[in-house]
Amino acid sequence: MNPAQEPVSATLSQIGAILPPKPRLRDLFDALGERASGMILAVIAIPAVVPSPGLPVGMVFGAALVLVAMGMVFGAQKPRLPTLLGKVRLSGNAISLLETRGTALLRKLERHMKPRAAGLLTAPLVRALGLVGVLMGVLIALPIPFGNTLPGLSVLLMGLGLAARDGLAVLGSVILAIVATGVSVVLGWAGYWAAAQWIGQ
Repeated sequence: MNPAQEPVSATLSQIGAILPPKPRLRDLFDALGERASGMILAVIAIPAVVPSPGLPVGMVFGAALVLVAMGMVFGAQKPRLPTLLGKVRLSGNAISLLETRGTALLRKLERHMKPRAAGLLTAPLVRALGLVGVLMGVLIALPIPFGNTLPGLSVLLMGLGLAARDGLAVLGSVILAIVATGVSVVLGWAGYWAAAQWIGQ
């Protein structure tokens, strides 16, 4: 099978062998860079969905998601990272998370993916979808307690839907993004209220 047609999980299951020793975030992007932005979105959303204590899920992966999604908005063929963000080193635990638990999660979702509803994947709609990805990346980057999971799932579904040309999955990711935004607002407000009450004591 042509590598560009392989399921995302097939490539991710071999990521440890593909990456150089002591890889950085830019190495991960380079390893996936020949694939569409959808695959990269799916892979870098995994740490926001799978419990990953000790990993820089919020700021680093949220910022990376914002940049990939911005590339979609402007029609970029290959996502790019700023030098400083690209130099962030990926720990062995992060690579193991992607290669094992990430692969297992993707395989479960990919079983339900197939090319359909192509009308939802036109170039203008994909660019608009990038704006949704930007918002989800921002929500992941913000320090909202328990606020990573739903935005991460939305981006994961978006990425897999784009990679598989599944318009219904992409539509589902937008619906989930709306829910994630509402939940994040509620969680953020609850955290603010709790902090204000604690300071006021």
